[in-house]
Amino acid sequence: MLTDSVRMEAYCRAIEGTVRPGDVVVDLGSGSGILGLLAARAGASRVFCVEKDKYMVQRARRIVHDNGFDGVVEFLNTKIEDLESFPLPVDVIVSETMGPAGIDEGIFQLFSHCVRLLGSRPRCIPDELTVLAAPLQVHELVERRAQACRVVGLNFSSLAGNIGSISQILPVMPSMLIGPVGKLFHGAPGIDTLPEELTVTWDLAELCPIDAVGVWFKTRLSEDVDLANPPEGPDTHWNQLVLPILPGTGPIRGAVQFTLWPRFDSITPRWKWRLSWDGGEYTGDPADLDEPEDLEG
Repeated sequence: MLTDSVRMEAYCRAIEGTVRPGDVVVDLGSGSGILGLLAARAGASRVFCVEKDKYMVQRARRIVHDNGFDGVVEFLNTKIEDLESFPLPVDVIVSETMGPAGIDEGIFQLFSHCVRLLGSRPRCIPDELTVLAAPLQVHELVERRAQACRVVGLNFSSLAGNIGSISQILPVMPSMLIGPVGKLFHGAPGIDTLPEELTVTWDLAELCPIDAVGVWFKTRLSEDVDLANPPEGPDTHWNQLVLPILPGTGPIRGAVQFTLWPRFDSITPRWKWRLSWDGGEYTGDPADLDEPEDLEG
């Protein structure tokens, strides 16, 4: 995050516009403590940075000391989901626990947990989040699968087929989009619950094959600060989530339905996805790779 100027500038403006002098702020998944430091600089009287990585907490404490915020910024070395209480009533929650699809790092579950502990929702950064998706043609995925079928003259096709059930993080170019962008989900962390199933339907006017589905997000950090990672936007370290449809659908048009199941192991997603169209269906599921094929059965 530190070297991602798009993210840093947006969070700087959002924190400066949200945190008031004397506020108590919680930074969830604080890492280096940068958001907590920004809150302290904006006038917070106390900042509690929640970070599970012991080594990162040690480094972050030194950064806090180097910036003169000892006594203001304090670290809670624990998993967010293991928190049982906060030392003080909280005015603002800030977090950057978002991946390429926005919901990847469990931000809705984490904010909901904290709001339950607090009894009410404080001001939140981000305040709202929308997950978007579009059908893609990604020649790189098709070529990667074809190349993986034969390696130095040996047959690896059984392994290459697994690519179709493995999510990718790739830069999606606007030229890859072959249909409209649709909304998979919209909600406010700490208020709304992430559904177990997200669905969008596109109407494809042109006859074309689909190789993948791209997923990204836009979020309202604060009243006048938005942040997003769309294909046409400025580059960020997020890129986009790409879910393969391999070896491709063949030429299709008309109504196409995409369903995404953001299953979580703790706060880590294991995506399952399905594409359905007139005459066909494709499902990508990494759980299918958990049990290797029994050649003796």
